[in-house]
Amino acid sequence: MSYRRRAAVPGGRRESRQRSVSRTRTTRTLAGSVALTAFAVGSFASVGVNAWAQDGTESSTSLDLAQQVAPVSADAADLEVVTRTEEESIAHDSVQEKDFDEYEGTSKVVTEGEDGTALVSYTVTLKDGVEVERDAGIRVVVDEPVDEVVAVGALKEPVIPKTSNAGANRALGQQLAANRGWTGTEWECLNALFTKESNWRHNAENRSSGAYGIPQSLPGSKMASVGADWRTNPATQITWGLNYISGRYGTPCGAWSHSVNRGWY
Repeated sequence: MSYRRRAAVPGGRRESRQRSVSRTRTTRTLAGSVALTAFAVGSFASVGVNAWAQDGTESSTSLDLAQQVAPVSADAADLEVVTRTEEESIAHDSVQEKDFDEYEGTSKVVTEGEDGTALVSYTVTLKDGVEVERDAGIRVVVDEPVDEVVAVGALKEPVIPKTSNAGANRALGQQLAANRGWTGTEWECLNALFTKESNWRHNAENRSSGAYGIPQSLPGSKMASVGADWRTNPATQITWGLNYISGRYGTPCGAWSHSVNRGWY
């Protein structure tokens, strides 16, 4: 059996099927062009229009859709945002404390300072692999810094009076001090101390406190450990005073420094 193909009858079912197939092809071509336009940055004009021209189905509606697809910025495509966590150092401080065992102008480190550490999270923006911006986020202290502690001398240097008294008590005191090896500067410190306390008067008495004699013993009766004549004998008083200085301060200059800074010895 053989068939002969005839032309479609106008208005018949065959002509309707041909029109439907043509519309389907046009729709598919349009959809493919729009998708390709959105995917290919900057090239939709040449690809999409050429495809429509070849198919022969270009329309003003298709061109309008292509124009509505905004091109993607080339600069935006090169940006990258990452999160980085970095370890940072926390600088330590230095604090000073007065040291009344050292003279003014001196200092020494008592506690060594140590820097601390912290972990900091950053949101970093990169352009072509180069950092252009960063924002700090969470910060966690891992190790607290340790402050440096510096002891600063607070003792005032003793100012030894240059004036001297040729009185018998002073001369006796110089001799007794020399017997202990306290000459030179040590004698000058002793001279300054007993000059301040009593001006080397063996009958000097502080009526408010009861201190008595050249070394201003408080009370005066303490000097009885050296001699019963402690009230009238300068040698007894000076000897007691030298013993007291040696036992408590070591040297006359040690006693004089304490007196300068505290007002008493």
